[in-house]
Amino acid sequence: MAERRMISKSLLMSNKFLKLNNDEKTLFLYLVTFADDDGIVERSMMIDAPLQVSDSNYKSLEQQGLIISYDDQIKVITDWNRMQSIRKDIYNGTTHIEVRSTLYLKSDYSYTQSRNDDGVFIDANQWVQLGRPKDIKDFASIRESLSNKRL
Repeated sequence: MAERRMISKSLLMSNKFLKLNNDEKTLFLYLVTFADDDGIVERSMMIDAPLQVSDSNYKSLEQQGLIISYDDQIKVITDWNRMQSIRKDIYNGTTHIEVRSTLYLKSDYSYTQSRNDDGVFIDANQWVQLGRPKDIKDFASIRESLSNKRL
């Protein structure tokens, strides 16, 4: 696991973050800290016990669009790829491949679980296979070329 993580000032100043209570803000910061290089984190005693959080704290993060709950234990940081810049030579893909296979990227590089959301251009596994590029200028051509490969 990485020793350092970045958190966007714009996210911390956003209404979706500011609406959280202090316990939920702290929980979110812990989740970012303990997430793997794909933004996927397992709920654990290392997070829940010291913070004394409950299911309702996680639910608030989900309602504000800060996390996606894959199940009761696995959470995904939605804005992970916008906050993190992990070099290709040190990137260590998730062990939760089944979770990543349910995710899609939108043109702002945030995760969603719905292929039909506005701005979706690729599924997360394909994006990783392409080398996780964040300098894409033409999302439509990527969408089109990948859909042609599926045929």
